[in-house]
Formats: sequence, structure tokens, C-alpha cells
Amino acid sequence: MSREQLAAEALQAGKHSLHNLRLIRKQPERMLPGRMENAEEYLDRMIRFAEVEMKNARLAGRTLGLRTRLKSLVLLILTAPSDKHKRDSV
Repeated sequence: MSREQLAAEALQAGKHSLHNLRLIRKQPERMLPGRMENAEEYLDRMIRFAEVEMKNARLAGRTLGLRTRLKSLVLLILTAPSDKHKRDSV
């Protein structure tokens, strides 16, 4: 698995961890007895890991900025064959 894939999975896990942490704090009775502390520690670690990974991705330039995304979309639109051109060639 590539570093980018691992980073994407870490970010996703971090997002889910934040939701899960809120959920177990609201409804602690759903947790197994004696597991609350371990679960909170694990979820906190996952959230911190995701935050660090997001910072690393920005520093490494792996996240696309708005300008880059817009350039890609414009280029895609400009290079896409039009319907009119298809009708003329038939």
C-alpha cells in the first residue's frame, strides 16, 4: 500500500474517530465495562494522527489547492470533444 493510500485511510479514520469519541462520551453505557478509557485513548490517538497527517500532506504539497482543481476542470472542459463536432463528422 502506498504512502498516499495510508494517509487517506488515516484521515478517514480520524474523521470517524471524532464521531465515535463523541458518541461514546454521550452514551457511555454502550461501552463494555472497563473499556471506556482504552477506547477514548485509542480514538484520541487516531484523531491526533490524522491531524498530523493533514499537516504533513499540506507541507509536502499533496493536497490540491483550489487553483489547481480549477485549472484541471477548465482543461478537462476545453479538451473534451463537443457534441457538435461529433455530428459534423458523421
